[in-house]
Amino acid sequence: MSAILVTGTDTGVGKTMVTCAIASELTRKDISVGVYKPVETGCSHEHGRLFGADARRLRAAAGGRQSEASLAGYLFELAAAPLAAARNAGGVVDPSRLEEDIRAIDAAHDITLVEGAGGLLVPIAERFTYLDLARRLSLPVVVVVGSRLGCVNHALLTLTVLINAGAPCVGYVLNQAAPRAEDTPTAESNRDLIAEFSHVPCLGIFPHVGPARRDDYAHLAALAEEALDLTTLSYDVPTL
Repeated sequence: MSAILVTGTDTGVGKTMVTCAIASELTRKDISVGVYKPVETGCSHEHGRLFGADARRLRAAAGGRQSEASLAGYLFELAAAPLAAARNAGGVVDPSRLEEDIRAIDAAHDITLVEGAGGLLVPIAERFTYLDLARRLSLPVVVVVGSRLGCVNHALLTLTVLINAGAPCVGYVLNQAAPRAEDTPTAESNRDLIAEFSHVPCLGIFPHVGPARRDDYAHLAALAEEALDLTTLSYDVPTL
């Protein structure tokens, strides 16, 4: 096991929750899980310093042992794409630093989950996207797809970009973002269409989780165990 990039087809598709569920379940199996947010935007201030709420959730899901300083490469206040948020703050994101951080975390854990922001082609730095980060480090990719109207198109676009770029794709997770009664068309229909047109494995359909239980990591681990096939995460993942 080594580092894996978790990306999404868009923002708001449940990428952090699914990553937390995977981290919680692997940790429950006594696998040492490292977590990392290369860039987190929309951050708040605490005691005069910015903190990343998503990064903290990832840390808690992985057992809470990782130092907070190592959780994110860059934190920005503006809720925007990383490159736009960095420019707004008068800063820059250095891809080399992201690489160094991921290698350091990877060296200390059995597996490292690197969670992107938004989608695969979101700009991080000048002429550098999350796809570029994945290619630079040969990171296998897990794609989180929010099951809703339009998701088949978004999923196939993302998977096509990965395939054309030669980036290894572990598979996709279909996240049931809305309660089942509001899930139109059904998650199963979306899963089958994406599989038919992409030939990329579906790791499972993650059930809807209400806001009250999204920080219940034992609950998320149980859902991951039941709904997701995580055995593929142990195969053909190169060591950095």
